[in-house]
Amino acid sequence: MRAKTFDCVEMKHRGAEKVREQTKGMTLEQELEFWRERSRILRQRQDAATGGHLPLENQESQLP
Repeated sequence: MRAKTFDCVEMKHRGAEKVREQTKGMTLEQELEFWRERSRILRQRQDAATGGHLPLENQESQLP
């Protein structure tokens, strides 16, 4: 059996700990603003990566 070189669960735990440290001591409103800003940054990165085009499965939810 091969030795495991990447542990997805461990990576997830490290990420969660980083977020806990960043949001420690924040009020609810501050934490909500933190997530709004992080979501905005993620959308910008996704738009840059896809040239602003959503994959087909996501376009339906964007229809009026």
